[in-house]
Amino acid sequence: MARGSSASWLPAAAAKMSIGGAGMLCQIPLTLIVVVLSVTAPVLRPGLMSDPTYELGFSLILVLLALCVVVPWNELPRGTVLAIPVLDFVAIALLRTGAMEIQPALGVLAVFPALWLMRSPLPTWAGLACTVGGSLLITAWPLLRSFDPTLLPSYAGVLLLPIVMLCIGAVIHVMSAGAEAREAEIERKDRELNDLLEAAIDRERVLTAILNTVDVGLTAVDAHGNTTLTNRQQELFNRLSSDHHDEPDTLVFGPDRVTPLSPDRRPVHRALTGETFADQLVWVGEGDAQRALSTAARPIKNDDGGIAGALVACSDVTELVEAVTAKDTFISSISHEFHAPLTSVLGYLELVLEDDPPLPPHLRGYVDVAGRNAERVLHLVADLLSTAGDRVRVHPRPVDLSAVIEMSVRSNRLRAQKNGVRLRTDTISPLWTLIDPLRISQVLDNLLSNAIKYSPEGGLVIIRAEETESEISLHVDDRGMGMTEQEAGQVFSRFYRTPAARRADIDGAGLGLAITKSIVESHGGSIHCTSSPGKGSRFTVTLPVNGDVRRAPGAALEGSV
Repeated sequence: MARGSSASWLPAAAAKMSIGGAGMLCQIPLTLIVVVLSVTAPVLRPGLMSDPTYELGFSLILVLLALCVVVPWNELPRGTVLAIPVLDFVAIALLRTGAMEIQPALGVLAVFPALWLMRSPLPTWAGLACTVGGSLLITAWPLLRSFDPTLLPSYAGVLLLPIVMLCIGAVIHVMSAGAEAREAEIERKDRELNDLLEAAIDRERVLTAILNTVDVGLTAVDAHGNTTLTNRQQELFNRLSSDHHDEPDTLVFGPDRVTPLSPDRRPVHRALTGETFADQLVWVGEGDAQRALSTAARPIKNDDGGIAGALVACSDVTELVEAVTAKDTFISSISHEFHAPLTSVLGYLELVLEDDPPLPPHLRGYVDVAGRNAERVLHLVADLLSTAGDRVRVHPRPVDLSAVIEMSVRSNRLRAQKNGVRLRTDTISPLWTLIDPLRISQVLDNLLSNAIKYSPEGGLVIIRAEETESEISLHVDDRGMGMTEQEAGQVFSRFYRTPAARRADIDGAGLGLAITKSIVESHGGSIHCTSSPGKGSRFTVTLPVNGDVRRAPGAALEGSV
């Protein structure tokens, strides 16, 4: 079996050396030991250097070291350098023969050429054969000078060193195989790490390109609020929010564009407290350069569920906010322009109906139709005025909500009977809380009107009220046509009507639920819808509870008079 390169077992620095240079790492220790023995011989071993055989071996060792240094082994045929360890066996044999009487243990120096051969590109069997043959040459050399057949049985001792070198060679082979396997595994893992590093660099490059391409500002922060990642768009927003002294986040304002946003209400702080939100409107900058940003944030959690950081996204919605403001201004202006003449028309129509002599019946019918249509347009104008502002004005006072529900049900019962719809209530009484009764009645009327309008003949509408320590929930359930999840998410938008409602030609302008949502939010509550096509809808209104009113409604009522 072919073996690996002779440099594979060396340290990283030696692995880059030439074949001759790598061989020097085996040749230098051998030469150093022989030189030390020879230099100390006159003192410790007198007569050692006077033996010509020892001197010949010593000289050969020095010549072989010089050859390792001088000869360009890389330019010679592969394997030529292996002549050095083979000749080392000859040199060691000469040294041992010359020092047989003074230093007979020099045969152990055979371990150096044996190590070189076993780590060479030679096949394993060839390396072992050379090692055993060289060791045998070292022990048998003295016998070649004076062979005595009568002492043949005692010559068996010459096999000891070859056997020892054979075992050492086998151990070197096994250890080399393990080292080569580990080296191969290390190289494989190194290649994998390099591949992963290159892939990570490529992904980072792509991610950076994507982040700098999108027109959304992105910021990632650690648990301490320090920025770990941002993109070019967010850097522009950061420059806008810095003042003239480059102090960051000093020009961040609330929705009114003038009130500075407190640090605990800023998106990064909210996200680091574990809050997940979207569509928080903030303004950054000042003067004509001020921009509206819609911010969203989500905390980043570690494996233990703790907050490890947060990701904040900012979108420039200045044009959208200005367009919505312009639309509201336009609607408010037009509604005001319509309101005065419509009121005048209705007033003159009433005068016509009350005039004496009375109108003929057919003319009175015409005037009634004109009056009803004018009132319908006037109600539409009133709805437009209600939705033009951001928030409906409310005047809360202590009220029994169950009584408001019952009154709204009674006012809608006639309409329900005409449509063949049954109304059922499930509330507790009394249900005291702090609300504007007129506005909450408007909410209930809108929800009940829609439930009746979209329910089939024979349908059932259920109104339920539930109370907890912190809130009151109102549920209006119907078994009508229902809508998809996407439609349910848009149903509170102004002028939105579902495709099914338009196909069924059901009356409406798409403003009732928008007004309802505005009224509920003005009370500090919320409203949402769950629906399924063909199975009906549920509208849930959640209102905060006023604890003082609930505990002592009588006192609260008395104080409000």
